[in-house]
Amino acid sequence: MQGLLAGGLVMISASVVLAHARLIRSRPANDARLESPPTTVDLWFNELLDAEFNSIEVFPVAELSSPHHTTLARDAPTVDPADRTHLAVALPLLAPDDYVVEYRVLSRDGHSAAGRLTFHVGTAR
Repeated sequence: MQGLLAGGLVMISASVVLAHARLIRSRPANDARLESPPTTVDLWFNELLDAEFNSIEVFPVAELSSPHHTTLARDAPTVDPADRTHLAVALPLLAPDDYVVEYRVLSRDGHSAAGRLTFHVGTAR
C-alpha cells in the first residue's frame, strides 16, 4: 500500500513540474552580443500557448532595479497560429545598449510561467 501511495505522489509531483511552459529557444539568444539590433523578440516554448494573457517587455538593463520599466516592445506579443509554441513581439530600432527581455506566458493547460533573458546591441565593449 505504501508503495502505491509513494508511486502516486511521484506521478503527481512529476505532472506538476511538467505543467508549466518552459522556454526552449529564443531569438535573440540569452546573453547574445549583436552588432545590429533585432527587429523582433521570438520565444519558443515546450508547450502550446494560450492566445491571450502573454506578455513580453524589453527594456534597458539600467531599468532592471526600477519598479516600473518602459517597455520598448511594439504592441502586444502574438502567438504564431502556425506554431502555437512561438511567441513574438516587434521592436523599434534599438540603440546600442544592454537589454532585458522579461516574459510571462500562459500555456493552454492554464499554467503561467515567467522568465528573463538579456542581450547586448552594439560593438564589443
